[in-house]
Amino acid sequence: MKWKKGVLAAFLAALCLLGACGLPELGGEDEPVDDVKVSDAYFGLAWYQNGTLNPVLDNTSINRVLCEALYEGLFEVTSNFTAENVLCESYTGDGTTFTFTLRDDVSFWSGEKLTARDVVASLQTAQFNESSPFHDRLTEVSSIEAVSDREVRIVLTSPNINFPRLLDIPIYRQGSADSGSFADGTGPFQPVEQERQWTLEANENWHDGFLGSIRSITLVEMTRADAAMSSFQTGDVSLMRAARISPNPPSVGGSVDTVQTTSASLHYLGINHANSQLANAKVRQALSAALSRQSLCDTQLQTFADPAVLPVNPQPTGEDLTLNLSADATKAAQLLREGLGGETDTEGTDDADSADNTDEYDDTDQTDTGDEYDEYNDTDGGEDMDISSAALGTGGETLSIRLLVNSDNAFKVAAAEQIAASWNALEGVSVTVDKQPYETFISMLQSGSFDVYYGETQLTADFDMRPLLSSGGSLNYGGYASDDMAAAIAAARSGQNVSGFYTLFLEQMPIIPIAFERGQIIIRKGLIDNYAPSPYNAFAGLETWTTS
Repeated sequence: MKWKKGVLAAFLAALCLLGACGLPELGGEDEPVDDVKVSDAYFGLAWYQNGTLNPVLDNTSINRVLCEALYEGLFEVTSNFTAENVLCESYTGDGTTFTFTLRDDVSFWSGEKLTARDVVASLQTAQFNESSPFHDRLTEVSSIEAVSDREVRIVLTSPNINFPRLLDIPIYRQGSADSGSFADGTGPFQPVEQERQWTLEANENWHDGFLGSIRSITLVEMTRADAAMSSFQTGDVSLMRAARISPNPPSVGGSVDTVQTTSASLHYLGINHANSQLANAKVRQALSAALSRQSLCDTQLQTFADPAVLPVNPQPTGEDLTLNLSADATKAAQLLREGLGGETDTEGTDDADSADNTDEYDDTDQTDTGDEYDEYNDTDGGEDMDISSAALGTGGETLSIRLLVNSDNAFKVAAAEQIAASWNALEGVSVTVDKQPYETFISMLQSGSFDVYYGETQLTADFDMRPLLSSGGSLNYGGYASDDMAAAIAAARSGQNVSGFYTLFLEQMPIIPIAFERGQIIIRKGLIDNYAPSPYNAFAGLETWTTS
């Protein structure tokens, strides 16, 4: 169904100029026809009017979904975390300097053509406004400039071969965000006001051609940013995001479809490298080997997570790496024997900068009703308990661990307890779970008052690990420091040696990845067939939507 209306018009005109007796009959096998059955079903989206109408500055979670229907970026991030061209036709780059060539068939709703100046203005708005949800993606950008009407050059302060994955930032027409209404966009829908009621209507000039079955969306005004779930439950709102592994997970029973999306939200175990025993890499490797990540995902994380040994999603293949997602009792026993038996294998432990970056851990802002975790609260360790059969022979030395977890999130508490059970099954290991309210949890992280903590952070789509693994990194609460790791990360970001970073990470295991949480979109049952959203776009592939 994707086609360019201008191409068809030019084709018909050419036939007339050639003296054709008449126009060909439309509807032939090779002629694009908008034959999708248009749905007349009600479709509502939440709209928090107190948010900004500038898509680059609006940081409300409700309006992010709305913006995905209205605006597009240079790229879209796919489910496999690759960058797919949208407004960008092609690009060249060496990892530091990129030149992006724009499509020449894209117009805004107003009819004005997309230019490089619009892209520069949109990206610079994010770059120079710390309140923008996209600001952190551009902190290493030294310059953004239009080198022609269709070319944008971006120069970075350090190489990042995956920088295009960060450029799904919405683009709007330069100057239109000051109009007092929605900034002018290029997306498949455009806002229309009739009799004081706002709707989103199909953008008939959308560069990707016909839309699918949904051509009109009603905007449901919200007076509070946390009111969307109530409106969803009453049927006024038809589609929204709702985190599953949250303090108050949504109660979405009844006529509802739930769709999972891949994400860059990493669940992991942070290590205090000031602890002399945990500073030994073999001890950390042993603790990692003792985990059944698949079991944790299937139980405590409710099948809403993908197990991970490396901090990248999806897990790499073909790298001659062994990524065991189940517990390996023999390996754990051997590594722990070597680690606690006095073999030296430590790294430097320079104090990390405990900068306050608590937003990465803030899972108290989810609003919802329902509490559905009890059925998954299986803390007996499952298959992990088989490790108890392995005698470690550590010479009587005991590894005592206090595992810190945010008590406000019952899913994480249950996961921490299962982890503790599997570690306690190891001879010579004693683990207690320290459950603390969110504010206390953060305070203890910043003061280093933990041995191990259960953490979660939303990584960027390029999976930049420097906040967690760099000396002075904003999330490096455990004080990890390694010149070799810093060099390996730099080589991976430049594209020179990605596998070298993976190998070194497995050797040092500076943090212990558990899983990547999956996102969740809830939608009224039967409203859309062929619904397949991408990680950051609930309207991805909407041209293939059909209705039953």
